[in-house]
Amino acid sequence: MPILQDSDTKAGESTDPLIFKQLANNMPVLCWMADASGYITWYNNRWHEYCGTTPAEMEGWGWQSVHDPATLPDVMRAWTSSIESGQAFDMTFPLRSATGQYRPFLTRITPYRDEEGRIIHWFGINIDVAEQEETAKRLKEQSYALERVLAERQAILDQLGEGVIITDADGEIVYMNERAQILHGQKQLGVSPEDYTSTFQLLTVDREAFPVAELPLTRAVRENITTADGEWIIRRADGSEILAKGNAKPVYDEQGTKIAAVLTIRDVTMTRANERALKEALDAKEMLLYEVNHRVKNSLQLVTSLLSLQAGQGSEELRHNLEDARARIGVVARLHGQLYLSSMHDRIEAGAFLKSLVADTVEALKPSDSVTSAAECDDNVMLLLDQAIPLAIIVNELVTNALKYAFDDESEGTVSLAVRRCDDGKIEIQISDDGTGLPEGFDPMASSGLGMRVSYALVQQLRGELTFTASDPGTIFSIIFDPAPMGPVR
Repeated sequence: MPILQDSDTKAGESTDPLIFKQLANNMPVLCWMADASGYITWYNNRWHEYCGTTPAEMEGWGWQSVHDPATLPDVMRAWTSSIESGQAFDMTFPLRSATGQYRPFLTRITPYRDEEGRIIHWFGINIDVAEQEETAKRLKEQSYALERVLAERQAILDQLGEGVIITDADGEIVYMNERAQILHGQKQLGVSPEDYTSTFQLLTVDREAFPVAELPLTRAVRENITTADGEWIIRRADGSEILAKGNAKPVYDEQGTKIAAVLTIRDVTMTRANERALKEALDAKEMLLYEVNHRVKNSLQLVTSLLSLQAGQGSEELRHNLEDARARIGVVARLHGQLYLSSMHDRIEAGAFLKSLVADTVEALKPSDSVTSAAECDDNVMLLLDQAIPLAIIVNELVTNALKYAFDDESEGTVSLAVRRCDDGKIEIQISDDGTGLPEGFDPMASSGLGMRVSYALVQQLRGELTFTASDPGTIFSIIFDPAPMGPVR
């Protein structure tokens, strides 16, 4: 029987109440029938099974006993209003079960009329909607929780210092955080990969239109490629430009299906400008240091030349003293010349420099062609200029003394250099010869000679120790000191 139609039931539509009752008794929903006044005369079996009632208990207005007292007044008003108006009505209200629990039911009450339009019966049906309402409640709670999570994530993403752009699996932009909008000077959603370049005015660092296929985000979408530290220029609508740097990667779900792609970008315009300025400053400093070392070398060479001229015009003692001074200044000039030729301006590789210094000194001052030099140096022993200069002068003094006193005009022998790193981190420099050795009882440290006094004073400046040992044959001088800590190359 069409009791759920929106229009009223009409006579002649197979309206026999007995047929309705037979059908309704086998229905899983609650059904009932009332006369024209609203007096309920019958309930189906399902009603009594659910409510745990008998027909006698429910007859007439007995149905009120299974209604929730809190909603019963509203139900009564709606039902009496419907009886007076003759209009069908729908309402959801709770009914008490046989166990005393209340469950919500969607109720539809429809009038049945005779041929003159008079109401002769009312038919009611009650459908249990507890599960639907519980599902709706859970969906509402889940929706609220999801909204909170999305709001929190939105707030987090908007607080990031980096711009974030998210696309769907096909590359259409679905999200831009606040920083991304600021970097681009606009917010554009729904943009597809083929329109990335034109929409956001993306340029290569050479200011050409960036090929769409080569954009990091496009590659993440189309080729599933992760790109790190890509760079491009964003030209905003107002004509301003920024240099952007970013990473792009595809995003997959737990099953390995690509569901999105994400691009993070940051503005590196000022960073690059600062790097260029720093490089220009370093280049200028480099040129200045080259020039300083070159000028110092030239100035010292001029001084040595003047000393040589002066030595030729004085007494033998004056000539000797001026030549010694010229040699010492020459060592400093030589070191600055080495710095000028290298890429470092505040430090020098000790082994290579001292080896060259010893070899050139021996070649210039050797008393016979049979006197040679030798060297055994650890690699990459670096010294700052403040230590390299006094050490070079000391080595020059010790080598000069060896050539003067350890050999005669017919001697054969070797002046040797050793540069070593010690286990305790110190550096040891040895100057040795295989000549005649020191006179018995002679203590170089107590010598009144200027060379030894200079050497001893400079060793003190290094905070080191100068010792000597007689060998068979010859003498060994050893300098041990702590290398100064080094910062970055200047």
